[in-house]
Order: sequence, then C-alpha cells, then structure tokens
Amino acid sequence: MLRRLRRLMFQLRPEEFLTLVLFVPMAYTLARMAATRGDLTDGAAAAYPGAWARLAALLAATVLFLALVRLKPRWGILRDAMPFVFCGNIYASLHDLIRFYNAPDITSALHRWDIRLFGLEPTIWAERFAHPALTDYFTVCYWLFYLLAPILGLILYWKRDRVAFRYTMVSVVVCLYLGYIGYVAWPATAPRLSIPEAYSIHLHGTPLLDFTREATAAIPLTAHGAFPSLHCAVALLALLLAWRYLKWFFWVQLPFATGLVVGTVYLRHHWVVDILVGFVLTFFAYWLGPKLERRWALMAVRYAGGVEWIGLGSAAAAAPIPARAAEQ
Repeated sequence: MLRRLRRLMFQLRPEEFLTLVLFVPMAYTLARMAATRGDLTDGAAAAYPGAWARLAALLAATVLFLALVRLKPRWGILRDAMPFVFCGNIYASLHDLIRFYNAPDITSALHRWDIRLFGLEPTIWAERFAHPALTDYFTVCYWLFYLLAPILGLILYWKRDRVAFRYTMVSVVVCLYLGYIGYVAWPATAPRLSIPEAYSIHLHGTPLLDFTREATAAIPLTAHGAFPSLHCAVALLALLLAWRYLKWFFWVQLPFATGLVVGTVYLRHHWVVDILVGFVLTFFAYWLGPKLERRWALMAVRYAGGVEWIGLGSAAAAAPIPARAAEQ
C-alpha cells in the first residue's frame, strides 16, 4: 500500500504535488465559505466571483490536471502550463483563507518597522517624485509581474532547454506558494489602504492605467495580501534565473523588474519590509527549486520507474547533474 502511494506521488512533478497539498485546505475553505455565504464583500469587491464559482473553477482545474496525468501524461505543453493555472486559481481565493484562519493583522508592525529602518515612511517620502509619466511607467512595470517569469519559462521551453525550464518552473512555483502561505499566516494591508490620510498627492497618469490601478480594489486579497511582496520576490527571481539561463533576457527584464520594485513603494502597494522579506523568499526559492527538482527526480526513478517530465529515463536521471545545472 505504501509503495503504491509512493508510486502515485512520484508520478507527479514536485510543483504538482505541492499544488494538491494546497488544494485540500483551499477546497475545504471555499466550501465552508460558500455554505455560510461568508464570501460576500462590500464595495468594489462586491462583484468578485463568489465562493461557489471559485470552488467550481478549482475543481474543474483539478479534474483536468488529473486527467492529463492519468490519460495524457505526455501532452507536454498543457501539463507544463497547469501550475500557472493553479497558481492563479489559488491566488484568486486566498482572501477566503485569510478570513477563515483569521491570523492577527501585522500592518501596524510593518509600518513601525519602516519608520524604524528609514526614520520616515518611504511611501510618503516618495511623493516628492510624483509625476504622471513616472506613475504610468511604474504602473506598467507593476502589471508586468504577471509576464516576466512566464515569458522566461516560455522562451526556455521554446529553446527546448528542458533542465533550465524545469528548474525555473519549480523555483517560481515554490516562491509563489511560500508567499501565499505568508499571506494567510501574516495578513497585512497595503500603505495606500491603511494610511490614505497620510498622502497629500493623488497619483495619476493616463486614464487607462489609472483605471487598472483602481480596478485592483475589486480583488479582495489586496486588502490583506501585502506581506511578503510576491511582486518583488518573483521579479527578482525571474532576473536571477534569466542571468543563469538566458542572459540576454536578463537585460531585457532589468529596467522593468527594477521599475516594479521601486514602483511598489511609489504606488504605495507595499511597505519596504514587505519587499525585503520578499527578497529573502526569492533567494530561498532560487536555492531550493533545483535541489527539490533533482531530489524528486531521483525519488521518481526509485518509486515510479522514471522521470518523464524532464525527458530522462532511469539511467539519465541517476547521472550527475549537467555542468551548468550543477552551479546551482
């Protein structure tokens, strides 16, 4: 029985197994919220999809994923894309986990730490640089969070650099999931929401980009999902991975990733402490991702007979790590 469970477990990829681990509390929480109508929200977030709809989406994604694993394990591009589908799906419902587990809010502590570190609140200090052009630039950079890491993975996939793609995929998913746990364990509100009276200047740029910033109010997670800053964590992680595996893309990303990090302060989305802790998360995921992938592959050879997801058979998986990957 135990051997069969191990075989089933290691037929999955590491990020897929982590997803299923998170699926259980997520599905349970959504079901509880839906049963008690505890997902109702006031204000701009009132139009957000309800718990039943999000639970249905989570279940549908899980059924599709299990069908791919069981029936079409070599439908590469679909299976390779599924972790991002799950990351987005789980992200959409994290506010329910935050409310359900009701951990103490640490917003005031983050505010105090910013002032202790800098002698002032950096998001207020940044007002002196306010300009429509800067506001637009930082807004664009902020939204590029959703593209930088996936584009890197897509290019590596297109280049058929399977080892680099797998290390990138696992590192990014580990970073995201650890950040999600942080949101639930340490709820915190963004400066723009917690101290709006402290700002004397209203940030504005082009109407379209202003609308995209205002639209974030319709995402309930923005009310309590500030710590750590996953925007900054993943942006830095994508830079580090690009430097190692695709150096030219590092230079393409650099101005946008830098603008994203600076912009989270300028746009009042994050306390600086959020960013610093996000960077700790970055380096941990950068270190852990390749090691987890490699260890999982060896266990897959032992218990499941191979590691099809990186195109290696038993003998290849047991061989030394390729020279570039060994630098990890």
